[in-house]
Amino acid sequence: MAFSATESAFEGFRLARRAPMAILLWALFYLVLTAVVALAFGGMFVDFFQNIERLETSGAEPTMADVAPLLSFYAVLIPGAIIVGSVIYGAVNRAVLRPEERAFGYMRFGGDELRIIAVSLILMLLFFGITLGLGLVVGIVVGVLSAVAGDAATWLAIPAVIALYAAIIWFAIRFSLAIPITMAERRIAVFESWRMTKGHFWGLFGMMLLAVVMSFVVYFLFALVAAPIFFFALGGFENIAALETMAPMEIVTTMAPFAIAALVFYAIVSALMAAITYAPFASAYQGLKGDIVAPAAES
Repeated sequence: MAFSATESAFEGFRLARRAPMAILLWALFYLVLTAVVALAFGGMFVDFFQNIERLETSGAEPTMADVAPLLSFYAVLIPGAIIVGSVIYGAVNRAVLRPEERAFGYMRFGGDELRIIAVSLILMLLFFGITLGLGLVVGIVVGVLSAVAGDAATWLAIPAVIALYAAIIWFAIRFSLAIPITMAERRIAVFESWRMTKGHFWGLFGMMLLAVVMSFVVYFLFALVAAPIFFFALGGFENIAALETMAPMEIVTTMAPFAIAALVFYAIVSALMAAITYAPFASAYQGLKGDIVAPAAES
């Protein structure tokens, strides 16, 4: 299999066609987790809204004790989101790279997912350093230009900022195959992506751009279909207009049917968009790996 940007960009749609049950299981996974979070933290949010309502009535300012429950929620949410992301990212890559492992919709939580988490954290730190370093360079350049050219340097700063974002995108593309390589070879691989993507920036960039555009189109089409459902779940124009005058707890009660409909929509669209946005990179790895192996075999 040789790398084709267009072929790889559509891998998510091919995955959805050949494994629709996997997409539904991913959506169910999202829904179950959301239900668990709601059951675990729903009471806390009710208390939080009641406290906010009480503070608004009394005119008092919120204290750290009032917002502490939210901080504890995020302390659980962030690690949980990382784990959930590794399971879904792993499932999409497994569906492309090891399609025979189809049990449970390709979802697992084991060595592959732990390696995905490790690579994700490494890339996060790496890009923090890259962004910080490039930002400092741009800041110094703009500062020097401001000292030399005065107000005219404002216009020179625009291309410098554009160059900064272009450089970040370039680095992102060069490291974009780190997780597929890690998944395929069952080892933590970060800089292998740098070597494999050499000379393929524009193809991978075009693939990524096409996949992102298609994911937005899919989201828009789903939203277009779901909008009337949300409208009726909310109760029509009367309830929408009344929200402005409701107390926080009344808003929570009124929005409950809307929230349920929105969560179902979010789960289905999130599962489908995961396939559309993640699968192309696994397909690109297969193609580029084939391009490397084929010449070696011929020699």
